[in-house]
Amino acid sequence: MTGRLVEEANLVNGHRNLVNYTFLAGCDEDRPILIDAADCSRKLSRRKAYDLVAALAGTFRPDSTVCLHLANDILYPVLVLAILASHSRWTGTNPAYTSSELEHHFRISRTNYVVTATEHHDMVRNAVHASNSGAEILMFVDLLDEHSQGPAQDAEKLHTSESSKDSGLVMRSLRDLLRSSSNVNLPTLLCRISVDDTAALMPTSGTTGLPKVAIRTHRSMMLELEALADGTANKPYEVRRLFCTPIFHAFSAPEMLFNALRLGQVSYSMRRFDDSFAQKVHDFRITETFGAPAMLLRLMTMPQSYHLLRTLRCVAYGGAPLGGELRRRVLGMFELPPRLIPVYGMTEGGWFTTFKSPEEDGTGSVGRVIPGLEIKTAPMHHSQLEDQHNSGEVLVQGPQIMQGYLGNEEATSAAFEHGWLKTGDIGYLSAGKLYLIDRIKDMIKVNGWQVSPIEIQNVLLQLEDVLESAVFGSGFGVDEHPVACVVRRSARLTVEAVREHLSSRLASYKVRTCEIRFVEGIPKSSTGKVVKELLKKLGSS
Repeated sequence: MTGRLVEEANLVNGHRNLVNYTFLAGCDEDRPILIDAADCSRKLSRRKAYDLVAALAGTFRPDSTVCLHLANDILYPVLVLAILASHSRWTGTNPAYTSSELEHHFRISRTNYVVTATEHHDMVRNAVHASNSGAEILMFVDLLDEHSQGPAQDAEKLHTSESSKDSGLVMRSLRDLLRSSSNVNLPTLLCRISVDDTAALMPTSGTTGLPKVAIRTHRSMMLELEALADGTANKPYEVRRLFCTPIFHAFSAPEMLFNALRLGQVSYSMRRFDDSFAQKVHDFRITETFGAPAMLLRLMTMPQSYHLLRTLRCVAYGGAPLGGELRRRVLGMFELPPRLIPVYGMTEGGWFTTFKSPEEDGTGSVGRVIPGLEIKTAPMHHSQLEDQHNSGEVLVQGPQIMQGYLGNEEATSAAFEHGWLKTGDIGYLSAGKLYLIDRIKDMIKVNGWQVSPIEIQNVLLQLEDVLESAVFGSGFGVDEHPVACVVRRSARLTVEAVREHLSSRLASYKVRTCEIRFVEGIPKSSTGKVVKELLKKLGSS
């Protein structure tokens, strides 16, 4: 057996699923690990987290899909582990989703339960109704505060409201599911779960423009987590982390959902990045954090806060490239610069490359392949790239990669080439490091989020006064944004009307930076395909 297969066999034999994998590592059971950065009285030790998972385990029907439509919260990992302990599948959605986006996700993920907060209740209820999924809505309440009545009262009001009665939807509070952990035999429940069972349905987007869900098994995610271990005990500082990236995202999920509890790393959680970030780094003596280049750009505009960041020793970034000049300026914020570490990957397989401690790199590489994966480049004869490297499409293979897209065999088949996942990125390998130089896909990355041009085009065509539309990405890295070229039927259609239409149907991050340009026509080839290069020239005129 190869070293990779031996490692996989040992891991699988020792841990049958993500739940026992997370809790069986030895560390201080009563030390606070997950801490709410906005209210430090809200905190979870491994013991408390385990007890809550046990109290919720088995409350979801086996082989069901449970969607968490929630913002970052220290209880989010507990809910995910409880879902898995129930022999069910977790899927997470962006709280910024509109009702139509949620409705699509509920359908393709085959959602049976939705856990959400009171502020999202109406949107979730409408999406469940439109999807005909019959999903049960469970209202989130603070399970750490037995005397908390605010959220519980809100849930009760929603439960008895006329709109809820009229919709015929079933709603309960999370508190209704709690049982005494002493009455639950968690090990027995966990024994029923196989490493090859589906653990997560991760939402993604593709060149078709319609979001899909990638199937990740317990085996897949455990191997990814094992590969990310970077010798924390050998670091010359205490690992204290501050998270502000979306917890449901493939970039954040391994560390926020599992590794913090598994490795006993003190981790503070923010709902989202805001201007209090630097102060929290200082107050909590944070040594490591994760973010997108847009977050680093925002920090650069706050020189009065630079001194608050001096405890940082490592910053991992993903979602967009960090150019040489921007990297230099970011490091210039610090008297003692931290390691600035790239993370490259995809929802379809999690992390692919990074630099493990203590290595760092200033050559522009996105890192070395993580253990268990293989990366190669496939020549692209149609590419017009002119460089001295053997560049090609980046292909990835390994047991961490998804099983496929749920209910979409055509998309699954198109995503692989002889067992290798096609990333859609163009790059090359040099001295064991991967370098990216372009993307094949038309996907646009806005602050680390993937935005589909076709999805925007389809929404534009819902406007009666839009005759035709085409969308492309402009800019690079943190400046990348969509440009929508619109052929209008009538001059009465305004930019403001188009923007309002998009904003009412798509998440704000997809349209906030979108440029809207009215054009006379969309350039096409003889086969009817949009000629992207001509469109870009048209869109920039």
